[in-house]
Amino acid sequence: MTSTRTAIIRRAAGLTVAAAVGLAPLVVGTAPAQAVPSQQAPAPAAERVQIGGVYDARTFADYRTADGRALGDRVIRSGDLQNLNNAGLAELRRRDVTTIVDLRTVVETQLKPNRVVPGARVVRADVMALAPLAGSADFPGMYRTFVDNPGAREAYRTTLLEVAKAGEAGDSILIHCSAGRDRTGWASAVLLRIAGADMKTIEADFLAGHNGTDVNWLRGAFAHADRMYGSFDGYLHKGLRLSDADISRIRSAVLA
Repeated sequence: MTSTRTAIIRRAAGLTVAAAVGLAPLVVGTAPAQAVPSQQAPAPAAERVQIGGVYDARTFADYRTADGRALGDRVIRSGDLQNLNNAGLAELRRRDVTTIVDLRTVVETQLKPNRVVPGARVVRADVMALAPLAGSADFPGMYRTFVDNPGAREAYRTTLLEVAKAGEAGDSILIHCSAGRDRTGWASAVLLRIAGADMKTIEADFLAGHNGTDVNWLRGAFAHADRMYGSFDGYLHKGLRLSDADISRIRSAVLA
């Protein structure tokens, strides 16, 4: 085997592992994401926020629930904070961000440590702790892992309860992984579903990053939750061990 061919194979293997744990915002060669059917009204656009040095930061502020209630801007989703600059730091302070939920693995946090945000508490919620390479380049498989893996379920339970706490304190919370795409994408989808957003809005938010996501990964995760727990409500109660009171608190935190 020539040295050039060996290098190509090694590089491909490295990209596969990186994609599995979300070390970089990769655009992968997947089937095109399915668009919202043309007969429906245009999907709402995400509210993008300028947090200097932070990739794909946005909130739910431009969304509404299926029955017309407005969502708030207190939940921010984004990529990691390793390149957060002074302007970004000032914006986080202005928005009263007091909690940062980091969904990354220990390895990721060591390779790309976040800039410290004074006054903000960091909560580690490692989604892939018990399945660090789950799914590998099989992204649909990785999204099913978000639903069925015990470590992932515990991480998402922690994340949702932190959202409730921040909401009760009147503060903002930032949730991120590495690229803000997959692990953060599922967290955001669950929050929007709890708030009462319709699937058009949830899918539009999932695709808003324009970073190679396929809406079928998200649809597959919701379908997997239905198969495992009987319904999305079953996923919340049985899979994430959330009570009705917990869910009500989370919903209140996301609504305006």
